Amino acid sequence: MSSTPEPNGITDALAKAMDLVREGRQAQEGTEVQRVEVEAADGMVRASATLAGKVAVDILDPRAMRLSKEYLSEELTAGINAALDAAREQAGMPGAVDLAALSEKVEEIQQQSVQQLSSFMNTLAASHSRIVQAAAQAKGVE
Repeated sequence: MSSTPEPNGITDALAKAMDLVREGRQAQEGTEVQRVEVEAADGMVRASATLAGKVAVDILDPRAMRLSKEYLSEELTAGINAALDAAREQAGMPGAVDLAALSEKVEEIQQQSVQQLSSFMNTLAASHSRIVQAAAQAKGVE
């Protein structure tokens, strides 16, 4: 650690954190707008989804209600998953957000911030000690 605080280091770490927040916010802004629809159960059911994970299911054909519970469940699940995959693909995202990488980057910024703050506090404590010593010397007490 350096003996003098580096305000630019703290500023840089905070700027990186704000950039991450801004990127995340921008990525989420368009997720509600893009809705993808997929048909399932031979066109009797339609599943729609957004990248934000909002899902809707519409029964297009009343005959779908006569399907077995197991078959209908499988078809709904497949339709919803296909709609979510299509929404990600449409947004240019091959899969879900890599939370591990994002977490790693945030931890890195946090560590840099802690180092900078520690350096700042050490310098502040040393300055305080010098001021106390100077005041004591001025009074003739050591």
